[in-house]
Amino acid sequence: MPIIPILFEIPGIKSKIMTAKSFANLPDTIFCIIIEYLDWYDVGKFDTALLKRNARSIYLDTLKLRKVKVGRNLFWSQAVEKGILNWLVSRDIRVVSWDLQVDDTKLMTIATGCPQLQSLNSSHCDNITDEGIIALANGCPQLQSLDISRCDKITDEGIIALATGCPQLQSLIMSYCHNITDAGIKALATGCTQLQSLDISWCANITDKEIRALASGCTQLQALNIRDCSEITDKGIIALATGCPQLQSLDISHCYEVTDAGIRAVATGCPQLQSLNIDCYGSKITDAGITALANGLPQLQALNIRDCSEITDKGIIALATGCPQLQSLNINWCDNITDEGIIALATGCPQLQSLIMSYCHNITDEGIRALATGLPQLQSLEISQCRNITDEGIRALASGCAQLQSLNITGCNNITDEGIRAVATGCPQLQSLKISGCDNITAGGREIAKSINSKKIII
Repeated sequence: MPIIPILFEIPGIKSKIMTAKSFANLPDTIFCIIIEYLDWYDVGKFDTALLKRNARSIYLDTLKLRKVKVGRNLFWSQAVEKGILNWLVSRDIRVVSWDLQVDDTKLMTIATGCPQLQSLNSSHCDNITDEGIIALANGCPQLQSLDISRCDKITDEGIIALATGCPQLQSLIMSYCHNITDAGIKALATGCTQLQSLDISWCANITDKEIRALASGCTQLQALNIRDCSEITDKGIIALATGCPQLQSLDISHCYEVTDAGIRAVATGCPQLQSLNIDCYGSKITDAGITALANGLPQLQALNIRDCSEITDKGIIALATGCPQLQSLNINWCDNITDEGIIALATGCPQLQSLIMSYCHNITDEGIRALATGLPQLQSLEISQCRNITDEGIRALASGCAQLQSLNITGCNNITDEGIRAVATGCPQLQSLKISGCDNITAGGREIAKSINSKKIII
């Protein structure tokens, strides 16, 4: 066999050239370093070639020291199809994270062979049932993060098993799991007391009763999403605000029975809250609730009050006064807000970066001029269907908001080619521009829009 020159480098040591009759004759130390640079699928294929090597035990020990994270990408998808899961299990490799489609069979294999698993994302895996979740709960006691959103075959039986077998669980996403009821939530409140983040949005069977249990048992909760849990009322929100003072993010959008009373409780009991979503058509929230938020939540950074049509300038002025750290605000369809409220925001919330106020028909160029003067950090603005805004407002915006990256002026019929020209000149960082339905923008204006160095132009 011919002699093969091999160039190798050890960190901290000058590269050297050695000769070997074959790869198998490499010193064990060099061999293990090379193994570190192989993709996992290549390692799996190469495993057979190591059967008679003395380095095999060292090689496997090296692999066991590594924490393998199975990602949702082409490499791992192909590797799993070719059977690498069984290989990883048979070699006792430490798989700590799995983010890839599975069914009950694969989930049982993971549960049996990966006892050190800490994170599992099996969202949209509609073949997973309670059988797989029970196996996971029995086999992976170190699990800290789990996403089973849209796994609609999972019921309370699986959740109860999780609550018993995975006491270290800190993050759980089970949105759109329509078969989960109060029984599952009650089990979580008892067994997963370290839970910090919970998403049970669109789980319509959840009621105030078990939200109270959750608030009592999971006092470390920092993020909760109960969007579209329409059975929850002020009673549940008040209990939550009392029992979870560390809450930083709360989504109660489409919880139609929540009123100012619930909002006042949140403002009083959750002083660390940074993000609140109240988006709700037909909302019962008024200026009184928004004023309470402004008085109690000085750290608030993101607020969505879309479709809260009872809110007026009075609430917005209070918000601008009490929440100076606000960075994102959605007031879509809040048609009682006028330029007066927008002027207050521009003065009181200088850190505002994203503002959505489409269908606010009472906002004019005066409000836009105030934004341009007071919000130099503004990056995203949506004013679609605000038909009182003209080229004058757009010129001011282009002059004052040079960092603007996204602009939506859909249906603003008083904006013409002149406004588009101003945006093209004054907003060099613009990446997204929506101008559909702007009847006074001509073909020439659309050509100007296309010339902007934007990734997304909708005309």
